[in-house]
Amino acid sequence: MRFGMVMAQSGQAELLKTLLRVRGRGADNPARLPQPQPLSPARAAANAVGRAAERLYRLPVLPVDITSGAATLAELPELLPDQSLLIVLQGPGDQIGVMALGFETVTALIEVQALGRVTARPAERRRLTRSDAAICVDFVNALMSELGTEMEQVEGFGPIQGYRYATYLDDPRPLILMLEDRPYRSLSFDLRLGGGESRNGTILIAVPHKADLRPAPVHRSAVTQAPVPPPSQATLANAMATAPVEVVGVLCRRTMTLGELRALVPGKLLALPRVTLAEARLETRDGQLLATGKLGEAEGCHALRLHDPARKAAGPQLGPIDPPATMLPPDLGEADPFRARLTPETETGAGVTQQALGA
Repeated sequence: MRFGMVMAQSGQAELLKTLLRVRGRGADNPARLPQPQPLSPARAAANAVGRAAERLYRLPVLPVDITSGAATLAELPELLPDQSLLIVLQGPGDQIGVMALGFETVTALIEVQALGRVTARPAERRRLTRSDAAICVDFVNALMSELGTEMEQVEGFGPIQGYRYATYLDDPRPLILMLEDRPYRSLSFDLRLGGGESRNGTILIAVPHKADLRPAPVHRSAVTQAPVPPPSQATLANAMATAPVEVVGVLCRRTMTLGELRALVPGKLLALPRVTLAEARLETRDGQLLATGKLGEAEGCHALRLHDPARKAAGPQLGPIDPPATMLPPDLGEADPFRARLTPETETGAGVTQQALGA
């Protein structure tokens, strides 16, 4: 038995010598070490998302599938996960990208911050709001920071440093107007978020693909030619000028108690403060005042005739008094479709209440 063990050891020694001889190990020709494989986009993205979740919440993340690709502006809406939270990313040089967090991903981020862990309980489907976006801001910024560091070592993907949370979109339709029409690099994550209990979440990231900025080689025959002016940098001015904006006309406001609010029933008459139709307000959905004007009617619709800013800056003035229709001059008669048509019901206050509620 001992003789057999000695023979086996000698055979292994001979095999080791043969391998070293093949590799050419020696004083003048040292052994060649295996070269490390280049880092793939999927591996770099997995490292980034895992490090971001661990650093912020001690949240285990298992990458199930990570796919990198390229997409055009028209293809981006088709890549967004269903019922996702849309985040606009602001990068260096006014570059704009987008991140879409799937519903299960947002639920996991809320649970780990509220409960300290992720559960497997089914979450009721609902529309994601700005409050959800505020909860996910830290994770978005941490993930983009880690991706910027990891993608520096990825060949052919392009650097994506400097992207951070900019704003939240509750509708994907304005996304096409905000983004530039150019190629985009995309990363699609399928993740398992959590340790014992977990959720299967998705993340989509798309940022503009940076072209090669190295100068092209100059031929000798082209040295004497006139220099070509650099192309002007594209801006978002045209896209933002055509973006839809929702505004609200406000005739007056009234403070109510919770008891009065709960007592509202169809047909109940609300007493409104004294208002003048000439001081209606035009505001954004967030309450920012844009202009003031006079409430009236034009072609069967409620309308606002905006005041001249110079008139308002001159000082406070009393609102004009509408004379009876029989006393109007010819140039202010039916030729002016905006003239407010007041009725006895409006003067008593009921009509003003209905118009204020409609506005």
